[in-house]
Amino acid sequence: MTSFGSLFKVLGMQRFRKMNDVAGLSLAAIFVSLLWSWFTTGISSGQVFSVTESWLGSASMVVWILLAIDNEHVYTRDTFRLIPVSDMKLYLTNLLASLSAFVYFGLIHLVLMGISARIDHKFLMDLTHGVADTPVQKALIVMGLLIILVLVLMILIWTTISFAHLVVRTTGSFLPNIGRRIVNAILYLLIIYLVVRVLVYLFELVSHFGVSFQGDYSPFIFMISIFLGLAIVEAIINIFLLKKWGETIAN
Repeated sequence: MTSFGSLFKVLGMQRFRKMNDVAGLSLAAIFVSLLWSWFTTGISSGQVFSVTESWLGSASMVVWILLAIDNEHVYTRDTFRLIPVSDMKLYLTNLLASLSAFVYFGLIHLVLMGISARIDHKFLMDLTHGVADTPVQKALIVMGLLIILVLVLMILIWTTISFAHLVVRTTGSFLPNIGRRIVNAILYLLIIYLVVRVLVYLFELVSHFGVSFQGDYSPFIFMISIFLGLAIVEAIINIFLLKKWGETIAN
């Protein structure tokens, strides 16, 4: 059987390279944007930070899509499915590889954000003058919970995509056309309901965001628990479907 370390290296190496490529393209885009502004209108106060965050925010969405595609390829390609490893180890290592790559890109994002914030230090201090009164310890706890929430939400989105993908492939292998359409319709309604509920929870969190800085972290903890619970349930179902009905296609 293939060890966890070897499997993680196989699944993660290409994804980390993609993160470096996206980061490099983002840096190039930031440099060109700022250079263009410098030649035309000049660089205004706060522009370095805003341009950096704008490009890196867009890059984060691209990264998320690329990792979601890589996740699904592992479940359907002979190259990965023929690796001598259990379905559970394959699924969990695949998910961990994507999460690690996302965290890696997040660290790059954080470093570049810190550099740009240092450049526009005075502008940001004026902008966050009211928030500066918040105790540092409480602010750090809120930021930590926010990062955990984002990571758990990423996992939930990936498990939901895999759930939909595996269910569609499973029903297509033994159900007639009418039955498959009914199951798919129910599945899409379930996913729409899940997305709506997640958005409702997020809006509620935004409405209570200011309270968190006063020491009430319950909205964050509640939402993290809900999202993580859903992701675990979906992961269990996905591993079962992968083991029973997962079929590969030629590379």
